[in-house]
Amino acid sequence: MWAWLIQRAAAVLLLLVIAAHLVNPFRRGVQAALLALALLHGLLGVRSLVLDSGVPLRWHRALFAAALALSVVLFVVVWSWRWY
Repeated sequence: MWAWLIQRAAAVLLLLVIAAHLVNPFRRGVQAALLALALLHGLLGVRSLVLDSGVPLRWHRALFAAALALSVVLFVVVWSWRWY
């Protein structure tokens, strides 16, 4: 349930951050929020696709933790490699 709730909240916040990004695309805080929310929403969506393929129930919690951890790792890697 938490994964569903976090993914929906990320989707709503992503719409707000996209609007803020369109107003001023060069604000670093907006760029960071856009990257973090897109990674979180996308990886939780991949988790949902994997669960729809019929994985056992015991994998649900591990896939949720893996999606969150991978989101954080990818954010740190991409944000530290930014070109400006």
